[in-house]
Amino acid sequence: MTDADGLGGPPPRRFDRVSACLLAALLALLAAAAYYPFDWSPPRAVDNDVRRTAAGTLRFGEDNVARTPGTPAWVADARDGAPVRIDLRVRPAFPQRYAPVSILMVARDFWHTDIGIDQDGRNLVVSVGRPGATENGDPPFVVDGAFGPGRWTAVRVVLERAAIVVAVDGTTRVREPLPAGYQRSWDGGRLALGDEVHGGHGWQGEIARAEVRTPNRTVDYVRPGALDVPAESFYLPDHVAPFPPISRLEWAILALHLLSFVPVGFLVARLRRPPFAILPVTALAAGFAALLALGKFGFDGRHTAVADVACQVTGALAGAWLAHRRLWRSLRRRRFTS
Repeated sequence: MTDADGLGGPPPRRFDRVSACLLAALLALLAAAAYYPFDWSPPRAVDNDVRRTAAGTLRFGEDNVARTPGTPAWVADARDGAPVRIDLRVRPAFPQRYAPVSILMVARDFWHTDIGIDQDGRNLVVSVGRPGATENGDPPFVVDGAFGPGRWTAVRVVLERAAIVVAVDGTTRVREPLPAGYQRSWDGGRLALGDEVHGGHGWQGEIARAEVRTPNRTVDYVRPGALDVPAESFYLPDHVAPFPPISRLEWAILALHLLSFVPVGFLVARLRRPPFAILPVTALAAGFAALLALGKFGFDGRHTAVADVACQVTGALAGAWLAHRRLWRSLRRRRFTS
């Protein structure tokens, strides 16, 4: 019996090249999945593309900042059951760089929308927060063929006590019931024209009218002073998802994050024979997870969450434990057969 048998003393330490190659391939695969489609868009200072024309309209480009400083006062009226009428007169650019893209929204963040009026190609898409819908007001109400190149379009959205009515150029295209008291589910948030409330994908075109009317007040957000329109801003859209996840799909993604890091922990532990201790393996995997999460801030449309990192670290811990369990089983078999 010798030390090399792992019975007469500590076994020699050696680097496992196979585990290293498998780990490198796995980390590359995880990074590709995290950042795909690799649309580089890091936080940065940007010039505001919102411009007022000589005719008094607002023209929007790719980087648009035109928002209220807080929740509009009329949202409180709506929560109390008051009807809301939104009148837009817009001339979209064709084609848009992204689809769908927001023309007007009232939202707390990327994941919580009370009202959204979007363009998806030629189609008008209206989302309303209500019981039975997602936090973003899906499924939306869609009007096919509402927009066309080079022409102005009048859009009216009326949110009644228990119904929604959408008209395009004076013709009613949608009339659907809504749950009674649906406005009480609204979170509140800022109103933004031509983009998401914290930045994202800018809508391109002109807006001549963006009027919101309730029985108590009327505001046209195209008028000077109605919105904050700074000359420049710091581009940092929402990247950190809330907890708990807002859909079953996101819960499933959390489980996938946990499972994906089980082999990470296993392979890190087996980079050396005998395996690295569980605690250092978990700490190293936590570093990998944190780097993956931090990298998402540099790519458009990629989101992370503290829960993602926690699940990945838990998965790595399980993988390291499995590596050690396999080692001790191997040692026990050797003792019994020697």
